[in-house]
Amino acid sequence: MTNHQRIAALILRLIGALWTLFFVFVWSVYLVETALGVEVQHYPLHTVIGNVGYMVFGLLVIFVAKPLVRMMGRGLEQ
Repeated sequence: MTNHQRIAALILRLIGALWTLFFVFVWSVYLVETALGVEVQHYPLHTVIGNVGYMVFGLLVIFVAKPLVRMMGRGLEQ
């Protein structure tokens, strides 16, 4: 891997990590507020499932970043 490919993989991993951490943070705050008895809006199941899907997508980006960058940058070493 070239230095540019390594940087691209790092950037993709950072984006995936920030994406996932955002949703984890938001839902953890929601769960803490619910546990403390604060009056919160209750979300429908499809919203929760969609947000779990977003978290899985962020994790997938983290794990697939290196092979994806290798595939996209194939032939650029010249």
